[in-house]
Amino acid sequence: MKRIIIIVIVLVVVLGVGAGVYAGLSSRKASTANLATARVETGTLVARVFSAGNITPHQQATLSFAQNGVVAKIHVQVGDRVTKGQVLAELDTSDLALQVKNAEVNLTVAEHKLAQTAAGPTEQAIASARARLAAAQANYDKLAAGPTQAELAAAKAAVESAQAAYDAAIKAASATNSQIAAAQAALEKAQLTLEQAQAAYERVAWRPDISARPESKNLQTATIDYRQAKANLDALLATASSDAQVKVLQAKSQLEQAKSALAKLQASNYDLISAQAQVTQAQSDLETLLAGPDANAVAIAKDQVEQARIALEQAKLNLQKAQIIAPFDGTVTAVNLTVGQSASGGSIQIADLRNLEIVVNLAEVDVPRVKLGQEAEITLDALPDLTLAGKVTGIWPAGIQSQGVVNYPVVVSVIGPPEDVKAGMTASVNIIVDKRENVLLVPNRALRSQGKQRFVTVLVEGQSITIPVTTGLSNETMTEIIAGLREGDEVLLATTTTTQPGAGTRGMGMPGFGVLVR
Repeated sequence: MKRIIIIVIVLVVVLGVGAGVYAGLSSRKASTANLATARVETGTLVARVFSAGNITPHQQATLSFAQNGVVAKIHVQVGDRVTKGQVLAELDTSDLALQVKNAEVNLTVAEHKLAQTAAGPTEQAIASARARLAAAQANYDKLAAGPTQAELAAAKAAVESAQAAYDAAIKAASATNSQIAAAQAALEKAQLTLEQAQAAYERVAWRPDISARPESKNLQTATIDYRQAKANLDALLATASSDAQVKVLQAKSQLEQAKSALAKLQASNYDLISAQAQVTQAQSDLETLLAGPDANAVAIAKDQVEQARIALEQAKLNLQKAQIIAPFDGTVTAVNLTVGQSASGGSIQIADLRNLEIVVNLAEVDVPRVKLGQEAEITLDALPDLTLAGKVTGIWPAGIQSQGVVNYPVVVSVIGPPEDVKAGMTASVNIIVDKRENVLLVPNRALRSQGKQRFVTVLVEGQSITIPVTTGLSNETMTEIIAGLREGDEVLLATTTTTQPGAGTRGMGMPGFGVLVR
């Protein structure tokens, strides 16, 4: 009887457990049927860093003249394509061009002088130096030997003769002065006689027979005598005085020459010292020529050539400063110059519009993921249907802090932009920082974390089972699963609905064992 009771009790317990399990499974199936799920799929995962900025030229510059002047030529206008080194505008360079030519001539002269100095003396220069030495030595020897008695006598006689000639010229000049004085007195006498005859004539000039009277004849005679006396005086003044003066000067010159010749014969000790100094100098000059090029002189000549070359380069630089030259290939975007105006304040702006880029600011948490050469996708507000390709070409090594936030500028170059893309347009940039192909993917909503471990809930035959997983790359919507899941697994997604207070996650299974669904 007891055995029957035990069997009945066991059957009741088993039936109860079975009924409970059935009820639980039925309830679980009903609840999981209403949950959002997703399949684990194999695909490509792309991780991006997003930012925004404006299209800018890779290079742009505002160019102006490096010196003052008047604008003479403008070779470009807005929209023109220019190449590196092209002259865009020029000042009036008349004076600067002359300075360049003058510097070129000075350099040529300095180079010729250096060549002559380095080549040494010519045979003609050496022969001339030898002749000067010989002449100086002969003069010294003559002075040292002194004159002969015959030379001294002849020199003294020459002085005495010249002195006598000079004295005679002085006397002759005095005689000529006496003749002039006599002629002057005769003229004065003839003038007085003329005045008296004129007065006598005027007293009887009223008479009808005046022409036959002696007063008329006396006037004529007095007039003739006056004219003759004046002519004689003029002739003496014009000839006699000039000839006498010339003779006096000639005689004086001859006397000085004779005295100088005598003085040379009577040489003093000073004359000998001077003659010896001339010999020494001539000997030194000859030895210098025979020694060949002087190293110091050659060095100085080289320095002069270098100075002339520097002056030429400076003149050319000044001429170049009178031009605006394109520093790179680009397009003219503005011309703020007119011909004839002062160069001060004027400019030409150019930009490299064929090489565009965007400088974006990335947060310090994003910039470690960005590397040079990474690809980027670019969209423009002005051209929403256009997606441009880009590449990271620059990452600033230092951040910029603003209001407590640190950002790092990153340069993204636009690859092959069409003409519709203009500098200044607003752009959105997605930098592709990583990419994984043929990997298992789950939505981010399927993942939950507990500490450093991540979990997903998988539906297996209607049952929800929490499984730990190893994750890899993730983006804003999906995450790579490295281990823990297989393709085709169905995972639960977190919902955005709120849970009622007190509600929890139900456990299932027999008392004492089971699986907790989190």
